[in-house]
Amino acid sequence: MPVAALVLVCALTRLADVGVRAQQSPYPVFSADTFAATMKSVGQNFAGTTQAISNGDYESAKARAIRAREQLATTVTFWRKNGREDAVAMLRAVTLRFDELDTILSRAPVDTSAAGEAARQIGTSCQACHSVYREQDPATKAFKLKL
Repeated sequence: MPVAALVLVCALTRLADVGVRAQQSPYPVFSADTFAATMKSVGQNFAGTTQAISNGDYESAKARAIRAREQLATTVTFWRKNGREDAVAMLRAVTLRFDELDTILSRAPVDTSAAGEAARQIGTSCQACHSVYREQDPATKAFKLKL
């Protein structure tokens, strides 16, 4: 068999294998532990976003906001797996707010007050979900997920 044909057969076999795995699980399904870890990372990235906006470092703010949105969006599978359509709706609303912030941070010059207001609205949206799905242990002050 010619080398080119062998390479083509190998490539097609690899693509078929990737396609089968993608059909089996196209999105990650989160456990409560991986969900919590993802949300902590979202929180750190969002905190970095707000700090960068305060410092006028809009390039860093945009990068952190994009990462926070990207991480947050993948959690939709957790909420769907647990049958929480209200949480899916809150998730969609906050990802739209991240998109709005991205648009604001993409304009030159950046409207500082609009960026700050968009970040405030994201924070408010996050708190709305936290008030429903997160509780704090009074003794340890640690947060845990409420389902």
